[in-house]
Amino acid sequence: MSVRRNQRVAWLLLTFTLPTKRASQRVEVWRKLQRYGAVPLSNSGYLLPNDPVNEERFQWLGTAIRKYSGDASIVHVKSIDNISTPQLIGRFAESRSREYQQLIRELQKFSSSPVPKRSVGRLSRLRSRFQEIVEIDFFGSPLQKRVGELLEQADAARMASRAPASEPIDPRNYKGRVWVTRPRPGVDRCASAWLIRRYIDAKARFVFALRAPRRQLHFRDTAKGLWDSRS
Repeated sequence: MSVRRNQRVAWLLLTFTLPTKRASQRVEVWRKLQRYGAVPLSNSGYLLPNDPVNEERFQWLGTAIRKYSGDASIVHVKSIDNISTPQLIGRFAESRSREYQQLIRELQKFSSSPVPKRSVGRLSRLRSRFQEIVEIDFFGSPLQKRVGELLEQADAARMASRAPASEPIDPRNYKGRVWVTRPRPGVDRCASAWLIRRYIDAKARFVFALRAPRRQLHFRDTAKGLWDSRS
């Protein structure tokens, strides 16, 4: 979501109070305000650009506050006499800038870490965090593009650092062998036997054994559950 800088911006102001004994609920409300990208307006409340999504969020939060025995009001504001629109936009930009800069530091740390620690899960979490910030970057911070580029570079570097794929298996190297598997094979191992007969050795032999003799050379088949041993 973004709001153009050159258009006239209308605002939503959420004012609320909560009983002092509601400390945990106060923290919950504060965290949601942070997630929504709201900025504090002195002691008056919290501010967001006026649009349907933000209004729905404030309405939901106001309902939750009243449920916690508090009071909440949502005020539609066109202007604030002692703070200009550019100054208000600057507050939002400053908040998003801090969040983007934190993400940049984490991405730099990710890219400089050893290859085994560059997990896809870790990068996915950073990308998710980026999308969360973009959603509340109402005025299009220039750092948004920078973080997007770093994410793409990190992803490309992670892919490039992956271990090279193993060389293709030559079926001719596995002809004339005895394939050993456990008794009572399931569907997956029956399918493996069909694949071996179909694509590797039409005359392949299969033996059912609880355990292959140690003297035999064997390996695990990628299709789950088949082992090959030299006869």
